[in-house]
Amino acid sequence: MQVKNKLLIIISFNLVLMAAEVVGGLVSGSLALLSDAGHMLTDTTALLISYVAIFIAVKGASVRNTFGWKRAEVLAALFNGALLAALAGAILYESALRFMRPVEIKTTVMLAVAMVGLAGNAVGILLLRREHSHNINIKGAYLHIVGDLLSSVGVIAGALIIRLTGLYFIDSVLGLVIAAVIVRNSARLIGASLNILLEAAPPDINVADIAADIKNITGVRDFHDVHVWSISGEARAISGHILVDDIKTSESQKILCELRAILLDKYRISHTTLEVECVSCETGKCYV
Repeated sequence: MQVKNKLLIIISFNLVLMAAEVVGGLVSGSLALLSDAGHMLTDTTALLISYVAIFIAVKGASVRNTFGWKRAEVLAALFNGALLAALAGAILYESALRFMRPVEIKTTVMLAVAMVGLAGNAVGILLLRREHSHNINIKGAYLHIVGDLLSSVGVIAGALIIRLTGLYFIDSVLGLVIAAVIVRNSARLIGASLNILLEAAPPDINVADIAADIKNITGVRDFHDVHVWSISGEARAISGHILVDDIKTSESQKILCELRAILLDKYRISHTTLEVECVSCETGKCYV
C-alpha cells in the first residue's frame, strides 16, 4: 500500500477518534481526554499537511527550482513541530488551572474512550512503521501518532487510578505528562527540520570519515573543501575537491566512479558535485 493511502486511512481514523474524545471529555469532565482530543486535532491537521506535501515533493525540477520541491516535506515537518509546541503550551495552561480547581471525573466514560483511542493509534503506528525512518515528513506524522498512543496509555492509567483513589488531580497530572511528551517530539522534529534547512551534515555522517575513505582510493592525493548536506530527509548531496596527479581525463573518471560508489553504498549520498584538480588551491581556501 502506498504511503499516501496509508495517511488517508490514518486521517479518517483520527477524525473519528477525535470526535469520540471531544464528546467523551465533555461528558466525563476529563481534561486528559480533551487534551488528547486537541492533540489529535493538531495531528490530523499535521497529517493533512504531510499528505499534501507528498504530492508537492514529487514535482520535477525546473529552471528556477533546480532541486524540485523536495524541501516541501521538510517545511511541512517544521510546521508540524510548531503546531505540537503550541498545543503543549495550551495543555500546560489548562492543567495549571485544573490544579487550582479540580473537577469531578466520570472514569467509566474516560476509560472507554481512551481504550478506543489506543486501538486506533496502534493501527496508525503499524501502518507507518517502515516509512517513518526514511522520510522526515512521514517521521513527523509518525511522531504525532506515537504521541497520541502514549497519551491514550496515560489516560487509561489515570482513569484507573482516579477510579481506585478518587484523586481527581491525577487528571491534571496526566495533562502535564501529555504536554511533556508533545514538547519532546516537537523539539526533535523542529531540530531535524532546521538541520536540513541550515544545510548541516546529516547526523549519521562524519565528514572526516568520508574524507578518509576517499583519500584511501588509489590515485587520490587529497580530498578537501568538503560540504555534505541534505536536500530532503532522503536525498543527500556532497561537493568537494579531489587532488590527483596530472593524469588523463579517462583515469580521473575511473577515480570518480569508484568515489561515487563509496558515497552511495556507504553513506547514501546520491547527488555529487566533485571537482578534480592536479594542483592544490594556492590560497588553501577553495571557497568564496
